[in-house]
Amino acid sequence: MEDLKYQIDLLTALNERLLGSEKMYRHIAECSGTLFMYFDYKSQPAKVELVGPWDEKVGEKIANHPYDESYMLNLLLDEDQDKFRIHMLELEREGLETDSIEVRSRSKRYWLSCFANVTYDDEHNPVEKIISIKDITKIKMNSEELEYLAFYDSLTGVYNRNYFVRKFRDMCERAESEEVSVEIMFVDIDDFKKINDSIGLLFGDELVQEFGQYLKGFDSEDVNVGRFGSDVFVIAVYNPCGTRSCDVIYRKILERLRHPFVLTNKSELMFTVSCGVAEYPDAGRTALEVIKNAEIVLYKAKEHGKNGIQYFEIDILNKFIKNVSIEKQLKEAIETEGFQLYYQPQYFAADGKLRGAEALLRWPDPEGEGFITSPSEFIPIAEKNGAIVPIGNFVLKEALRTYADWRSKYHIPIILSINISALQLEKDSFVETLSHTAGLYGVNPESIEIEITESVFINNFEDVIDKIKTLRGLGMRVSLDDFGTGYSSLSYLKQLPIDTIKIDRTFIETALKDDSSSIIYESVIKMSQKLGFETVAEGVETKEQFNYLRERNIDIVQGFLLGKPVSKVEFEKILIRQIP
Repeated sequence: MEDLKYQIDLLTALNERLLGSEKMYRHIAECSGTLFMYFDYKSQPAKVELVGPWDEKVGEKIANHPYDESYMLNLLLDEDQDKFRIHMLELEREGLETDSIEVRSRSKRYWLSCFANVTYDDEHNPVEKIISIKDITKIKMNSEELEYLAFYDSLTGVYNRNYFVRKFRDMCERAESEEVSVEIMFVDIDDFKKINDSIGLLFGDELVQEFGQYLKGFDSEDVNVGRFGSDVFVIAVYNPCGTRSCDVIYRKILERLRHPFVLTNKSELMFTVSCGVAEYPDAGRTALEVIKNAEIVLYKAKEHGKNGIQYFEIDILNKFIKNVSIEKQLKEAIETEGFQLYYQPQYFAADGKLRGAEALLRWPDPEGEGFITSPSEFIPIAEKNGAIVPIGNFVLKEALRTYADWRSKYHIPIILSINISALQLEKDSFVETLSHTAGLYGVNPESIEIEITESVFINNFEDVIDKIKTLRGLGMRVSLDDFGTGYSSLSYLKQLPIDTIKIDRTFIETALKDDSSSIIYESVIKMSQKLGFETVAEGVETKEQFNYLRERNIDIVQGFLLGKPVSKVEFEKILIRQIP
């Protein structure tokens, strides 16, 4: 009897221990968040037990529903039910030990990762199976977000730069095999920096977002839209024809831009765009070449005044390549001071006496005679990339040093005219640099005349006026060059603290042939002199022009008729002839 009691107590203890272990395992399953399905094939029929937080995940009391296959499958989306049945519920039919799949739940659209493991006896009959089901929704969402960021621009929803290039490359490869073309158009918001400065970065981003979403409306099977920069979009059109072309899209964009974009702060903004279009294969042998050339013609459109469209032409590419070469050589020339100054004489029209000289920059070819290129080509490039500032400093230093040398040799009081760029004048240190350099070589400020164009007044009128007044206070003269071009206005001349007006050569070229031009020329001379300015006529090349100007009381003449720009040594010969 005692032996039986002992066995009963032992079995009770073992049972309690098993129950405790089961409780612990269930607790672990609940805390892990993983759902388990346990299949016991030793029982007939097979026993199925569900372990884990099923109520939480499924959304209803699972205990109220006796397990059957249809119930489990109904928890999943219709398109995933067969997959779950074959790979999880019927795994043992194929004699497999493990398998895994990903499916979606019906109710909350969870993503579920399922793993099954089957145990077999010696005769390969299934003994038990465990299916673990884990919620991977967050992982999937993160993965989808990363995938989205890999392909799309997060602000506008169009393709990002890298993915657009891939898509465009695919288009070009397909176009080559099908013997059709692909157009690509860069679309750049004009003056976006000014827009950003006026409304702030956040609303600037909102404007880009609104415009980008508008452009996304063009996206289709044969039209791709991407974003290349802060305000630069790009559109590719496969096999353009009919209404599907960059030209048609551009006209639709212009139509949209006739109406303002309304931001969340209720402000209304209108802007323009510049566009550059290139076509594969005409504009390049590869997708990247075509993209590069489309970008080049975009910049050409901006140079033409913005708010327009430019199509690829081989001449544009050749000029761009030439400018890049000049830009590279400019850098080397600045480092080695590979420039030279020439001097063109100026004469008083009344008596023919030498008034002075204008210092003109030349770029000699270090490997031979002649010049690398004309100032009309390399100076605009230098002004655009900022190289004009160190070049201008070289001109100041060399011109004043040369002038000081002439004065010490020949003692002839002439005026030295030096051209100053807008970028030089904008520098806070410009006045100090010029004054210091003049003092360094002992040049009397009254012998110096700086020549400026009307472009210097565009960005900061008041600041430029203050600097000019300071220079004139030091005794220097100021000349307004190329009058009659650009932003010329007779009405504002009286506001400028200048001494001389140089009338552009285009006037004298037409004055003798056209009565209207002659009347304008005479009016400019008379009005300038009444305002107390000296007048200089540029580009005088014939005796007829000279006589015409002298009869109309021009003060000073300059041009090939009286003297071409010459080297320092050659100009000294002119000075020697002036010695009494």
